[in-house]
Amino acid sequence: MSAAIVTVDGPAGSGKTTLGRRLALELGLPFIDTGLFYRAVTVAVVRAGLTAGDRAQIIEVARAALIEVNTAPGDESWEVRVNGVDPAAEIRDPRHAALLTTVSQLPEVRRHLLALQRAPAAGGAVAVGRDCGTVVFPGAAVKLYLQASEDLRAARRAAQLAGQGAAVDPEVLRSEISGRDRGDAPAMAAAPDAVVIDTGTGGIDQMVALALELCAAAGIDVPERLS
Repeated sequence: MSAAIVTVDGPAGSGKTTLGRRLALELGLPFIDTGLFYRAVTVAVVRAGLTAGDRAQIIEVARAALIEVNTAPGDESWEVRVNGVDPAAEIRDPRHAALLTTVSQLPEVRRHLLALQRAPAAGGAVAVGRDCGTVVFPGAAVKLYLQASEDLRAARRAAQLAGQGAAVDPEVLRSEISGRDRGDAPAMAAAPDAVVIDTGTGGIDQMVALALELCAAAGIDVPERLS
């Protein structure tokens, strides 16, 4: 693994994407949201008219799907394309939360997506997800694990969806987060060498500064920041 790999793991709404994108910008590295690969497969499965019980077909769809993930941290014009189409807000539709959990738990799907998740990191990267520090990039130079209360995470996800113009049902949203927590529990845990950060106790600038200090201590080239 490249020495310039930083992983940021944690549950839904813990702030992984915000911190990871900022870190990637600061370090001049690709930004890899590993969860987008599972969400992309879920979109493909929905479009194929399949349900959570169609496991064999889900695996086939996952293997056949063309998934393009935007790894440029400064470009938020698009996140992912599924078979050449930008799914926009559909990629985070809370109504597909149960199906997403099924997709992300299938060993065949996980094995297939692992190579796709690692590919953009040949020269280093900041990767965010559930198991980046334990499975995707176990040799990462810096590993962070974020945590936050369920209420705070639900509020963040609501703001994110509202910003994308999606309708927000608080009950559906809370159910999504609780369901993802339960479904991700077997695979989601802080790596033994990860630094755990409670994102409810400090602002993003404080977290970025801490993360950059850890990167510098690990030997990752940290460009001088302009004040």
